[in-house]
Amino acid sequence: MKQELAADLELIQIMDRYLENLSGGELQSYVIVAEYDLSVLDYMSDIICCLYGRPGRYGDVTLPFSVREGINIFLSGFVPTESFWFRDESLTLNVAETPPEESETCARHKYPSMTKTLGNFMLKVVEGEYTDSQIIVLLGENGTGKSTFLQMRAGFLKPDSVEGSDVEISDLNVSYKPQRLTSKNEFTVRIMLDFICHDSYMDPRFVSEVMEPLSIQKLMDKELVNLSFWRITEGCLTLCLGKPADIYAIDEPSAFLDSEQRIVVSKVIKKFIRQRKKTAFIAEHDFIMATYLADRVIVYDGKPSVGCVTNSPQSLMTGMNLFLSHLDFTFSKDPTSLLPRINKLESIEDREHKSSGPHYYMDD
Repeated sequence: MKQELAADLELIQIMDRYLENLSGGELQSYVIVAEYDLSVLDYMSDIICCLYGRPGRYGDVTLPFSVREGINIFLSGFVPTESFWFRDESLTLNVAETPPEESETCARHKYPSMTKTLGNFMLKVVEGEYTDSQIIVLLGENGTGKSTFLQMRAGFLKPDSVEGSDVEISDLNVSYKPQRLTSKNEFTVRIMLDFICHDSYMDPRFVSEVMEPLSIQKLMDKELVNLSFWRITEGCLTLCLGKPADIYAIDEPSAFLDSEQRIVVSKVIKKFIRQRKKTAFIAEHDFIMATYLADRVIVYDGKPSVGCVTNSPQSLMTGMNLFLSHLDFTFSKDPTSLLPRINKLESIEDREHKSSGPHYYMDD
């Protein structure tokens, strides 16, 4: 299900109703779903089986577990019924991690108000402010202009009008990872790294913090044209982070990645941006990735493919509550994994959240 975040959340409501009718009807059918997005899996599933093994060699399947228990077993890497570890380390994301302080040592930047018309679609960007060491995640439905905004920040699209800020768009150097990744390039990964980011890929720190977690060394002598989609995603992300820049514009870093790879990629991006005191603007459709990565969020308003507004960056809690209120979804914090967990529609938790106000709740 390669959909944007808002489309994912809307789609799972439709699928959940359809699957419920199908499995509870006269045929008493069973529906088996394979899904990488843990929030989507959480919402639509009744039971979960975890698969583990060595890719391309063998695989094994656990007995069925409840949804919450199954997801937590997958994240921990331990099957309690068999007393068996299938992964050396647990997969953890500290979503509640304190964002970097906007101290006097952090450089503050602005981008101006802009407009861009593409065919029948018009995007209006409201002036915004951000600092170094920040990750700003874009939240909006399909067709609201997230990729268009990233392309304008990267200089690939020229806005029709610019006003309101003294800072020119081109003042800061931007490295860009596009949404759609297709390559007919017969160069090897090593040649591309040497050409685009020679200094970085020869730097032991970049190798240990980016290339090793993404297993790029295994791809060095492979041609880009022969790589699988998920390998191309990891390779393009490495090239993006390896290019010296002030801002990193990353469009859908989770594309084609499985659940485990998404967590690894999230950690790589966040550590890189924080330690190097850079800024990242990221469009992401995986809710858990989005909440882990975001220091601030940009919420899109308007009618997809017609006219939309890119609002100024705001806090994670404020932005998430606004975004989810538009979609009528609520999230709670799982007491075991501490990750955001989607509440099924009309469940006790869902009704409590909607009656008390916050749609997104991660406090203790």
